[in-house]
Amino acid sequence: MRQRLRHGFTLIELLVVIAIIAILAAMLLPALARAKATAQRIKCTGQCKQLMVAFTMYAGDFKDRMTWPNWGINNPGWLYNPAGVGPPVVSEQAYAGGQLWPYIRNSRLYRCPAEITNAISTFSARKNQLSTYIMNGASMGFKPSPQAIAGTGLLGTHKLSDVHPSTAYCIWEPDTTKSGSYNDGSSTPNSAEGPSALHGSGCVISAYDGHVEFYKRDRFLKETTNFVNSLLWCDADSAHGVGFAKPSPAPPSTPADTCSLWPPTGL
Repeated sequence: MRQRLRHGFTLIELLVVIAIIAILAAMLLPALARAKATAQRIKCTGQCKQLMVAFTMYAGDFKDRMTWPNWGINNPGWLYNPAGVGPPVVSEQAYAGGQLWPYIRNSRLYRCPAEITNAISTFSARKNQLSTYIMNGASMGFKPSPQAIAGTGLLGTHKLSDVHPSTAYCIWEPDTTKSGSYNDGSSTPNSAEGPSALHGSGCVISAYDGHVEFYKRDRFLKETTNFVNSLLWCDADSAHGVGFAKPSPAPPSTPADTCSLWPPTGL
């Protein structure tokens, strides 16, 4: 009886097939990674756009006054209502305490899809773990102790229509590798607290006029040293846009500005 011959791959053939698969994977994986990064940036941009719609709606409901930026640890603001003396732990109730929540009602909008929270040691050290995004403290002159606007019951913030230029930046992604960027829900627009590199060469940033764009890191860092008609240092009625904060870095002769929201005593 004649035996049937068994056909199969030789070792050389198997190695050739494996090599071809490896080459194809090496060609495809970077493209897939770029596609994923692009999708994350697009989603992040959409989320920020929804945040700015809520921001504008809040101002429309409160005599054009902007939401408090959660500057400091004791005052309710755009993101949360403090738990004692600081940001609350992450929960639906914590988000519900934020002033923009009635216009959003979706906690996922506060987190950039590119941010990884389970593999970064600095994330666990952050006081504010509620959001990837922070708000510019320029909306209230960077003053840590707010006063109510007479006759409104609102904490001291500028009117949205007073911001100049209107294209100045309101909300952005700070450096997520530094826990100090997240002491509260707000920030100073300096090189120490922004921007992040979640999207490679820059971050998604939102303007007071409602537009959202991808902002290159080197452009952001250059703007941190501009104090006249600045897109970052933009307190509405102070000479250098910095309110009561001393700009950093700053020219040696640059003083701390005054801001109409606060009395000139106790600086």
